[in-house]
Amino acid sequence: MGTSAIYLVANRRSEREFANLVLSIRKSGCQLPIVLIPFGGEAVQDRTALENVEVMEPSAFPAEGRDFVEALSKTLTFCPPGFLRRFLAFFGPYETFCYSDNDIVALCNWTQLFDRLGDHDLLHADEEYTTRGKFNYDQPEVIEETFGRGTLERAITAGHFLARKSPQMLSGMQEALEWMHQNPEPCKAHDQTMLHLAAILGDWDCINLCKAPHNWLSSWAGDYQNPLELVQAGQSGHQISHLHYSGFGEHSFLRAVDPMKLSHLSDPKRNSTMLIELAREKCGWNKASSLWSRAKRRLLKI
Repeated sequence: MGTSAIYLVANRRSEREFANLVLSIRKSGCQLPIVLIPFGGEAVQDRTALENVEVMEPSAFPAEGRDFVEALSKTLTFCPPGFLRRFLAFFGPYETFCYSDNDIVALCNWTQLFDRLGDHDLLHADEEYTTRGKFNYDQPEVIEETFGRGTLERAITAGHFLARKSPQMLSGMQEALEWMHQNPEPCKAHDQTMLHLAAILGDWDCINLCKAPHNWLSSWAGDYQNPLELVQAGQSGHQISHLHYSGFGEHSFLRAVDPMKLSHLSDPKRNSTMLIELAREKCGWNKASSLWSRAKRRLLKI
């Protein structure tokens, strides 16, 4: 067994995006092991995707890891328990790993990301640092007052990162969890907030490829109006690791870059899928579903 792997968490509901992500990883030339941790609920059934992954049930991880995820769920109430299973990777058999959300398309061979991880604790490639903490905190100014100026620029997108297993990383997350428990007012109760605080409290050695001197292109799909803009940006001499559709909505196919999420489908299947999803959007189903999900999250917070 090698020392590095990619961890994904999925079920039947996220199967379409999961299958597309697996295809994009393999088409990029990356042959690292891909470990699928079941999200819960109905299992993934896509045969082609399953042929490229190793399924590892939560029960296969050490009790310490399962207890840690359980502890996370008591504080990170914005996150359904299945989302938090990504943190089982810190207790898995691989010394270094990449975790990726399903709403991502790989645009390069992720093997090179492990080479760039080097001796760092964590590597990511995103521009979350430009948001000034608005997606992580209800009171971002409190974070800078507490931990110092520039703290918000150390933000990490929890949907895609590489990490090295170590006691320092676990202790950092435990400290962050305790800080959030003791200071709930400024924090949004989700894992991205916890990762940011863990990097600060644990003094993690992190590298963000989207910052100087690396200057990789933004990995957020919302920064590209269409595929032409994305391709032309890639010709500028700057690299890009992946495209992340966070905030687009589970069934959003109205933007020109959206069909990349359906690259694993044949032309007829892709067109019929887009037609169905367009009808859902036009009749207001997606908006109603989004509002309901948001209401449930607020109820959980209360």
